[in-house]
Amino acid sequence: MHEEIEIVTPERDEGNELVSRNTLRYIILGLLWAHPMSGYDIKQAFERALASYWNAGNSQIYTTLKHLSQAHLVESEIIVQTARPNRKVYRLTEAGEAELEHWLQEEVPARFTKDEFLTKLFFCGETSDEIALQHLHEHRESLRTQLAHMEWARQQYATRPARRPRLLEYQMLVREYKEAVLKAGLEVTERAIQRIEQEHKE
Repeated sequence: MHEEIEIVTPERDEGNELVSRNTLRYIILGLLWAHPMSGYDIKQAFERALASYWNAGNSQIYTTLKHLSQAHLVESEIIVQTARPNRKVYRLTEAGEAELEHWLQEEVPARFTKDEFLTKLFFCGETSDEIALQHLHEHRESLRTQLAHMEWARQQYATRPARRPRLLEYQMLVREYKEAVLKAGLEVTERAIQRIEQEHKE
């Protein structure tokens, strides 16, 4: 008799996409709370500081900015430039600040992440060790890439004066947390690879 285990497999659903869009909305409000930014500036902030926690493409960013503008949570102005193309810069309105403050005070919902790598690994006992190793090696490379990006971002920020020390303090706390999670995942992955490769030698 085999024990039956129910696995929630990664799948796209409207609920998760809605949560994703809503979170992006508040991320952008948070970035604009720090200082006014253009859509390009926001994308750069994602690549420089947020890629390890949340990712968003240009279309998502500009669509969200449009919705925030329609909701009167942000406002924009055109900055005329002579040597470069004009810039459309967004800033928070009072309503936007209130919306962000309300979100920050809300409880964080229970998180049950959907992880396709772990789900596949769960069933790798039903396939060959070679396939399991392939997944583990790819996962190890992904973790190393993320850690390298975090180190790059740390160096980028180290050269900039802290205009908002308290904000920077919590941003560094998030990085510290994420880095610890990535390193722990890398350690477990390394051990799994070594164990499976050792079994093949014996």
